[in-house]
Amino acid sequence: MSSVPIARTLLAQRLAEKHWTVEEFVRQFNRAGRRSGPDRRDHVISHRQATRWTAGRLAALPQPASCRVLEAMFDTDVAALLAPPGGHEADAASHPDGLISAGGGGDDGKVPLDEEVSAVDRRDLLTTGLLFTTTTALGPIDQAVRISRAIAAAAPDPLTLAQLQQDIHQLAARYAVTPHAELVAPVEQGWMTAEALLDTRVAGRTRTDLELVAGQWAFYRGHLAFDLGEDRTALTFLVLAGQHADAAGDSLLAGSVAVLRSAVAFFAGEFTAAATIACKAQPGAHPYVVPTLASALARALAQTGDAEGALDALRTMREHLWTGGQLPGAEPGDEETYEAFSAVTLGYLGRGEESEVHARSSLTLLAGGGRYVQIAGSQLALARAFLRRENPDPEQAAAALRDAIGTARASGDGLTVSRAAGIHRHLIARRDWAHLSAVRDLSAELPRSVRASATAV
Repeated sequence: MSSVPIARTLLAQRLAEKHWTVEEFVRQFNRAGRRSGPDRRDHVISHRQATRWTAGRLAALPQPASCRVLEAMFDTDVAALLAPPGGHEADAASHPDGLISAGGGGDDGKVPLDEEVSAVDRRDLLTTGLLFTTTTALGPIDQAVRISRAIAAAAPDPLTLAQLQQDIHQLAARYAVTPHAELVAPVEQGWMTAEALLDTRVAGRTRTDLELVAGQWAFYRGHLAFDLGEDRTALTFLVLAGQHADAAGDSLLAGSVAVLRSAVAFFAGEFTAAATIACKAQPGAHPYVVPTLASALARALAQTGDAEGALDALRTMREHLWTGGQLPGAEPGDEETYEAFSAVTLGYLGRGEESEVHARSSLTLLAGGGRYVQIAGSQLALARAFLRRENPDPEQAAAALRDAIGTARASGDGLTVSRAAGIHRHLIARRDWAHLSAVRDLSAELPRSVRASATAV
């Protein structure tokens, strides 16, 4: 995705080229920083410092020890690394804060009195009183002038905000058709940029806009983690996205977070919790997520044994299908989604023949669209349908599972492989099925570690 988003520093660009997340950069830096600090002590940085460096939100160069480590890691002068990728120093008009610095300060919040503090530092300084204690030579009027100008300088430039908003819409349109591994670095960069802008004294409508866009980027980082099977990371970012949704008062983002949190609970085997999350989010939900919440509820209720509730949720979904375009958030509850979740729900209810019809309809609607995760999900539903028919067909089930695994590997979707292994366990539980050539071929497709940790959902 060429436009999601533009790196604000050469350092951010280098990280994207290496496919490093901020967490990985911190690990690599701290490894390289061993015995490089004063008195040969280990020199380490925090996630917050790394975020500020990549977002270009420093008023001065980092500490000398940090500069030495950065230059050794990237074979590039620190000033160039922390400048825009074009290699030109930003002037006062183009810098995100409208500020430039002659250097000499550190990245530990201690800057000379004649230098302005960065936007990221500013909120902390004003909150803790450090600005006052370090400028006692100023009178109250001069202090008030300085604080007023600091607040005014904190507002993000409109172009950066507009680019973040545009990028999130482009991400929403391409998320389902882009291999997940390619999205992690740019999504993290977009999220960090939004959070850095939000971490100032910006207020009013601009703050609401920033809360929303930061929440949307956090949502997609959580979505990526979920699709990659990283549930702990997914939950962290989804909770954060929900907090931003509350602050922005955005029902679409709040509903999308509920959809994904329900999914995290569902695939952890917590079916009652998954149903509760989806049910609680329904009142006042944005029309875009009403059918998707209903699909999550139907799937969860089917696993709790509430057939009537599950079928009622499917009817709700059918009555509220989304016919508009893709919006930032969960996948739309459109006709294909209805067919897919009908297949899943009916399969869990043991109605294999009906499930098969819906699974095939879903795959027909998905053909040629490149939506790998959705295709793999419907292939799994089809495999389950073959096993839940009145006359089970284990060979066709094994073939559908192999198709799902192949689709998942094309997109880096680890969750599908684990789910396929869960269904595989049902196949090999029967001795007469386990010896079928199609089932043996499927067993060879699954790594032993995946088979051992597979969920049976």
